[in-house]
Amino acid sequence: MIKTDSLISKKLTFINRSNLVFNHNLIKKRVGNSQILSVVKGDAYGHGLKECVNTLHQNGSKDFYVARLEDALLIRRQIREARIYLLSGVITSKCCKQIISNKLIPIINNSDQLNIINNFPRTIKYILHFDTGMNRLGFNLDKIDEFENQIQIKNVIFLMSHLTSSDDRDLKQSKYQLDQIKKINKIFKKPLSIANSGGVFIGKSFHLDFVRPGKSLYGINPFFKKSFGLKPVMSIFAPILQISNITKGQSIGYSKTYVTKKKMVIATIDFGYSDGYLRGGSNRGKVFIDNIPCPIVGRVSMDLITIDVTSIDKKKLFIGKPVEILGSNQSYEEIAYETGTNEHEILISLGKNSKKVYI
Repeated sequence: MIKTDSLISKKLTFINRSNLVFNHNLIKKRVGNSQILSVVKGDAYGHGLKECVNTLHQNGSKDFYVARLEDALLIRRQIREARIYLLSGVITSKCCKQIISNKLIPIINNSDQLNIINNFPRTIKYILHFDTGMNRLGFNLDKIDEFENQIQIKNVIFLMSHLTSSDDRDLKQSKYQLDQIKKINKIFKKPLSIANSGGVFIGKSFHLDFVRPGKSLYGINPFFKKSFGLKPVMSIFAPILQISNITKGQSIGYSKTYVTKKKMVIATIDFGYSDGYLRGGSNRGKVFIDNIPCPIVGRVSMDLITIDVTSIDKKKLFIGKPVEILGSNQSYEEIAYETGTNEHEILISLGKNSKKVYI
């Protein structure tokens, strides 16, 4: 439980380590014998790569999935025995040398990357990524004959693909992709991975040998308004900078997007789109003071948000009063809906300018 009295005048992001561990264990129980690759790309979805990796490692996780080489190298400096999977694969010979010297596991996405890695010792282990519908990264299934003889089968750990629509609970598309990766595996006969967070929760048939949970680790239920008992890992508070009494007929913020219809009490808080709260939340989002919702009124600006605090007891309103942006009263999903985006973007951006406190 966060004591808000200690937050006066501070803009802080709290990261709950226990909830991160809880979510990891919940996923582990759900997928049974499937191995979890903890997805910590994007600075652990905005939660702090170094700290989240340490927390997960202390809970028994040794497998981490990142997008970029610099993140992989950071984890390697922290944990010598970690198995680190690199989505971007090998891009240059120099990159490949770093991958080899740091014992990273590259994900090979195309023939160009395969050619690069084949110029190095044939003992390097890697993952083969096949495109089954995303059209983003991965080998084209229809061109398998062009590169099959270049693959060192003994060095392939597993085959992977990525579900396009599991978060939408699109079973038809997801089953099609599952069938495609199983079909190509008749050639390779290797372990398989296709499940992201949506795949973990959409059905057991998608778990296969390896799963790659991302947002679910951090407390986001993969399907909107359907809870699986995951706990939010992040909460954010920002202080009030000013309290104003506004008369009827006054405009608030840029472009006069909000005009008061009665007397109102308005508070301005130390938060804005530079902190990751999107302008789409203007005049439709909300924050909380002492568990009471306070609507956002006027345009969200770079560093400031104006909120309606008319319903808040005046004795509880003061400069420095902590305002809950994200927390027990409001989920990632709700903020994403109110700001017109998805929870991934909220995860990555929200609170990026506030100090992280790990509890």
